[in-house]
Amino acid sequence: MLSTEERGSKVEEALAFFMTETARLFAEIREDIAEIRASNARTDRLLLEMQQRADKERQQADKDRRDFHRRLAEITDSQGLLIENMVWPNLKRVATEVFKGGEVHFQAIRLKRRMPTDLSRMMELDLLAVGASDVLICEAKSKVSAEKVREFLQSIQFFGEFFPEYAEKRIWPMIASVMIDSSVVSYMTSQGVLAIGFGDETMDLLNPEGCG
Repeated sequence: MLSTEERGSKVEEALAFFMTETARLFAEIREDIAEIRASNARTDRLLLEMQQRADKERQQADKDRRDFHRRLAEITDSQGLLIENMVWPNLKRVATEVFKGGEVHFQAIRLKRRMPTDLSRMMELDLLAVGASDVLICEAKSKVSAEKVREFLQSIQFFGEFFPEYAEKRIWPMIASVMIDSSVVSYMTSQGVLAIGFGDETMDLLNPEGCG
């Protein structure tokens, strides 16, 4: 049987072992916590870098999209101007044909006019030809569709309010393009819109029957 002194020595040894193991375990826990924190910090940095890279790529994509739309608009505008410039030398001849030989008294390209009764509203016309009793309003389009035809007709429905001096004249709506699909030409004819495009050598009426 162990003496009191021996039992006290055993308790001290057990307590010392417990303290040592506890210190070791706490040290390992602290190391694990430090490693977890370091890992979390690395993950946070990685996520931040990924977020910053994604933001930068999104900003670049937005810029590229804006640049693309701007260049597309510039190309579309330049195509429209090109068609206007092609129609302009032929406008008087075509208008005379539409007016059944009537004289053209006035013609204009890229004309802007504010509404006399409401100066905040403005109408822009690509090409205009005026005769004794007729007015030819021509819109230049890089591409023509049924929807574009409807938009054009809607845009000129208040023509007489912007140009009251021509309000009593007959209006001939016309759309000009390099090429217009035959199905669209047929639709234009049914809507009372004249079509002008490239003929054999120059710009010609594609639906002269619409002048009837």
